[in-house]
Amino acid sequence: MKKDLRSENVKKIAEDFPMCITEIKDKDGNLKKVVDFEKLKDLFSDDIREKEEAYEFTWAEKREALHKAFEYNDKILRPVVEDSLNFFDTQNIYIEGDNLDVLKILRRSYFEKVKMIYIDPPYNTGHDFIYKDDRKQKVEEYQEELGLWDEEDNMLFENNESTNGRFHSDWCSMIYSRLLLARDLLRPDGVIFISIDDNEVASLRKICDEIFGEDNFVAEIPWQSRASIQNDTDFSINHEYILTYGKFRRRENRRLKESNVKEWYKTDSFVCKPLPLDKSKFSNPDNDPRGLWKADPFDAPNIRPNLTYPITNPNTGIQHLPPSGRHWRISPEKFANALQDNRIIWTNCGQGRPQLKVFYEEKKNFGSVDNSWFSSEKIGTTTQGTKELMSLFEKSSYFDSPKPTNLLNKLINLANIPTIFFPPPEWRRYT
Repeated sequence: MKKDLRSENVKKIAEDFPMCITEIKDKDGNLKKVVDFEKLKDLFSDDIREKEEAYEFTWAEKREALHKAFEYNDKILRPVVEDSLNFFDTQNIYIEGDNLDVLKILRRSYFEKVKMIYIDPPYNTGHDFIYKDDRKQKVEEYQEELGLWDEEDNMLFENNESTNGRFHSDWCSMIYSRLLLARDLLRPDGVIFISIDDNEVASLRKICDEIFGEDNFVAEIPWQSRASIQNDTDFSINHEYILTYGKFRRRENRRLKESNVKEWYKTDSFVCKPLPLDKSKFSNPDNDPRGLWKADPFDAPNIRPNLTYPITNPNTGIQHLPPSGRHWRISPEKFANALQDNRIIWTNCGQGRPQLKVFYEEKKNFGSVDNSWFSSEKIGTTTQGTKELMSLFEKSSYFDSPKPTNLLNKLINLANIPTIFFPPPEWRRYT
């Protein structure tokens, strides 16, 4: 009997709540296991949401998009060995097809095995094409919608705001079902990067908050995608965004251990790879035997009463409190230990406020955090991406607004993904 992904969800519920599973007969008279939602509701009692109003982001046919994501898919991947280069030894795969179908196929072999996903979906500008997932219409009806077909006979249609009453809803449904599957592919420490611009960034952010969870939001990175100024408009838009979410973003607060000040900089888990430390920013003017160091601020944002206390500069006798709206990073006891260990210095040639000495040898393995501004100077622009494409194919019409390789290299480096990639087992099965 064919099983879709919803059957897997029933199985998961059965593992944790077997008392909520019952059997019914399907239309063919066969027994099938289903969820008894009344019993499930009884288990959660007050934690069940009824039909009252609640905070949510919704649109027309959202439920249908959810069903499409988990419908059964009987398609398979067929290798084209004659058009491939070193097919049996390559570490790269190029797949043609409806990306919804492909995601369902990849899910079979790559469930929770992917470290990084980068997608560059249609921006819904009114002139791009998106997949028409509803295949119940006849070909003639599709053609009446001014659509077209891709190489795999999948229906595409131009999502135009002036002709489509569900302009935003169709785009949201398209991206929603695909992101549901993409999340299943990510490893627990996986990360997804999504390129988007102002047209749908607000909708995409809400959809990702629902699918990945607000707590797993990492950053909405602005990328300076063009350097030149567009003069034929009211305002020259020179940026796009890269939405970044982790599968499970487990990041402990940086803190001092009871007996080890250097542990303050140790973070249990990073969604994105820290950058290498710039050794040139460290020096050793006082010949500290622990080597090169630099001064870091000793205060942090927000106010915490237990970390708000006076600190006396031993050189001047003047007491200092944290700046307005901030607190000291460590408790009085830990500050006393750090002072005794010669890890505290004072600004203004010893006459000012406290700072913390951070040693290169202690911090080099943890690196530094990248910033959320991707400038055109460091990352490149879409113009650079177009030039790279033309150097390969002698024309740029294969892709709209291609991304520069510097951008992809940047994201790959941040995600710290493995360099070895293995094709899914089912590919070799069909050769």
